[in-house]
Amino acid sequence: MNLKPAKQRVNSTGSGHVYRRLTYLATVLALVVVVLGAYVRLTDAGLGCPDWPGCYGHLTVSSAQANESQVNALYPDQPLEAGKALNEMVHRYAAGTLGLLIVMLVAIGWWYKRHRALLSTLAALVVFQALLGMWTVTMLLKPVVVTAHLLGGMAVLSMLWWIWLDNRHRCLREAGATPLPSTTISPGMRWFAAIGLVLLIGQIFLGGWTSTNYAGLACSGFPTCNGQWWPDADYGSVFGLHEVNDLHGPGLIATQWLHRLGALVVFITLLTLTIKASPVAPRVAVAIGTLLGLQISIGVANVLFGLPLVMADAHNAVAALLLLAVLALNHHLNHPLTPAMGQAPKGVCT
Repeated sequence: MNLKPAKQRVNSTGSGHVYRRLTYLATVLALVVVVLGAYVRLTDAGLGCPDWPGCYGHLTVSSAQANESQVNALYPDQPLEAGKALNEMVHRYAAGTLGLLIVMLVAIGWWYKRHRALLSTLAALVVFQALLGMWTVTMLLKPVVVTAHLLGGMAVLSMLWWIWLDNRHRCLREAGATPLPSTTISPGMRWFAAIGLVLLIGQIFLGGWTSTNYAGLACSGFPTCNGQWWPDADYGSVFGLHEVNDLHGPGLIATQWLHRLGALVVFITLLTLTIKASPVAPRVAVAIGTLLGLQISIGVANVLFGLPLVMADAHNAVAALLLLAVLALNHHLNHPLTPAMGQAPKGVCT
């Protein structure tokens, strides 16, 4: 098969190439922002800057440091801690850059009539994310706001990734790939993949809720919790509009235990999905299986070693990658191509 005409045909659409590359760049940056957000939370730097969008009334931490006496006089209850402030501002800079990339993406998508509805939703979500970022500071790390901010970041990442998958699918079609018959993949497989995705999102919520309520070490030991297979806990107090540090003892144990139970359900579901999907999407199935095993290992290590910072942040990062892998499987099952995605001619659709 002569691939040169196909490659020329794909690259002749300059807008498609730019749109695809910009989406990829925005997706990578969104992943970085999600990881940075977790790092800020885990280093207790969420209030490293008591105001928003600046930091102690300045655009940079160095400027705030240069005026430290004035800054501390304005905020006597929260003196400047340069390290925490820098962590927070790096996250804000990255999020701001991502916002600008998304504005460019929305403009290109609307101009070339691609993903208009999805991009409009993405733009609205980014605005809401900015508000959540502000409320995180002004509401003093209220768990429901911080967790919503995490989920919003994951949603932005997921939407960008889905657009990139769509762009690549379109590129592969232009390069000569043809759709597989609808009967190749059963509706039951698609439903199972969708259920796996929903359960994973629920587990990410439970993980975020555990982290924002500082319940990561409420259970010692593994697989038991404080030496019990079903620990004494207050499940009624877990969810609500309470303030940070309002949960104590039994409430924290219930939060951590629910997260563990959710992990077990998701592990069984995604492992089964991986096995069932391997004949139709082997590469994605391997990715899901590998990330799933890695995520469980990191989660156990966090409990056994007392939640070290690197492992705790890695737990968040792998959760995001696992979400992308499950999304890729869902996309592939709903838009199967031959040759399979991931086997495009080198350099054509990257």
